[in-house]
Amino acid sequence: MENVIVGCIISIIVWALILGMALWQMKTGSVRLLHSYHTVNVPEEARPALALESGRWLAATGILVMLLGPALMLPAPLADISGFVLVAAMLVAIVLACRAIVKYNGSLFGR
Repeated sequence: MENVIVGCIISIIVWALILGMALWQMKTGSVRLLHSYHTVNVPEEARPALALESGRWLAATGILVMLLGPALMLPAPLADISGFVLVAAMLVAIVLACRAIVKYNGSLFGR
C-alpha cells in the first residue's frame, strides 16, 4: 500500500508540473518551452496559436498523468484496465500535441 501512496504523490507532483507549464504556455502565448526545432518554421504571429493549441494537449496529458496514481488504488482487474486506458489516452494527447506542432511548423522536427 505504501508504493501506491508514493505513486499517487508522484503522479500529483508530475501533474502539477505539467499543468503549470501548460497553463503558463497558454496564458503567455509563448512557445519558449517547446524545443526550437518545433518552432523554427512558425511565423511570429502564429506562435501564440501554437502555444495555446499545444498547451491544451499538454494540460490534458498532465491530467491523465494525475489520474494514473489513483487508478493504482482500484481493485486488481480495474486497476489494470484503467491504467491501460489512461496510458492510451495519454498517448493520444501527446500525438495531438505533436499534430499541432506539425500544423504550425510544417513538420515535427523543423526542416
